[in-house]
Parts: sequence; C-alpha cells; structure tokens
Amino acid sequence: MSKPMTEALKKIQARTEAQKAAYLKKKEELVAAAKANEAKIQERAKKYAAEYVAQVKAEIDAENKATAEGAFYVPAEAKFAFVIRTKGTNKLHPHVRKILHLFRLNQKHNAIFVRLNKATIEMLKRVTPQVAFGYPSVDMVRKLIYRLGTASLNGQRIPIVDNQIIKVALGQFGIESVEDLAHEIYTVGPHFAAANRFLAVFKLHAPKGGYKKINRAYVEGGDYGNREHLIDELIERMI
Repeated sequence: MSKPMTEALKKIQARTEAQKAAYLKKKEELVAAAKANEAKIQERAKKYAAEYVAQVKAEIDAENKATAEGAFYVPAEAKFAFVIRTKGTNKLHPHVRKILHLFRLNQKHNAIFVRLNKATIEMLKRVTPQVAFGYPSVDMVRKLIYRLGTASLNGQRIPIVDNQIIKVALGQFGIESVEDLAHEIYTVGPHFAAANRFLAVFKLHAPKGGYKKINRAYVEGGDYGNREHLIDELIERMI
C-alpha cells in the first residue's frame, strides 16, 4: 500500500504540472505566431511578384506605344547598381583606393549594391577601370541574397540562414524576410540604406570562362565599366 503524498510533494507536483502546462501553451503560441508570420511573408511575396510583372508589362507597353508613334522609348534612369571590383590593388591612385574603400570594395571580386545619385555616379566614374557594374534584374537580386547573402552585424559576417535574423535587424522598417529585403533593394525603397548596410559585402568568384580583356572597357569588347542591364550574365558566372 502506497503512502499518501505529503503536502510538500503535492506542491512540487502541482508546480511541475503548471510549468509543463505553461510551456505547452507558450509552444502552441509560438507555433501559431510562426505560421501566421510565414503566411504574411508568403502573401507579401505574392504581392511583390505581381508588382514586378506589372512593372515589366508597363515598360513593354510604353516601348510598344513609342514605336507605334514613331518615337524612341527612353526607359527611366536606374536607381541602383550592382558594382563588382574586377582588379587588385597594384598601382592604384590614393583617391581611387579611397573611393573603393568607401564602397567597401577592398578586395578583388567583392561586390555591393549602390544607390545611384549625383555623388555615387561621380565616384563610379573615378573608379570605372577597376570595376564592372550594371543594373541587375529582380531575379538576380533575389538570387544573390538567397545564395550568397550574409548579414553584417557587429563587425561579423553572419549567414542569412532564415528570416529571423532579418526580422530582428530590420523588422522596425517592415523588412522581415529575404523577399522584403530583395524588394527594398530592387525598388530602392525608403529604407534602402539600412537594408544595404545590413548586407555584408558579396564575395564573388572569378568568372567562369575568365575575363575577355580586363584592361579594356565593356563597350569596347572588354570587361570594366557599365554593362547596364547585361550585368546579370557576368554575375551568373561569378556566383
């Protein structure tokens, strides 16, 4: 015959059961919150996809209209660029070296997103022989972040293994996922600077197939300089 439980044991058992119930309740709440957050992320991703399709359609319609009217279609000026350092550090003018440092392009094949304005365009002109740049598609922006994106936090490179790290760092700006981050960069949204600071410098590989003529401009059959919307091809060979 078992002995009756003492009051002390009853209190311990009750406390243990209460803790277990609280844990299970908290777990259910976290699972429900995670599901709700994932649904919100997926809904935003669908909205972004529709937005990108509408943008492409609007550009095609505008170009077709201009052609039908016998005019030239002039697309809107790019708001951002992806800049890749293609050369090393030999024989660099101090001013060129400083600009590359400001762009965080301290090593060959480092790459970053840059908001284009009067100042950064002038800086790009000064370092053009050292870099290749252009205007990547939204698909390429997404691919870069998904495949090579790392966060720059407290001076360390942290792999973006899930959306939580983005939410913690950028949630105050409504940026909670890779899709939000890619959208902010591609559209040059109001929090582009914060989003771009969050991203560590991309470390690309030497391009598959190598360079053509690294000391000649792209428009002259070489490699450096502005490739405009054809930058995707080079990026693809370097990721």
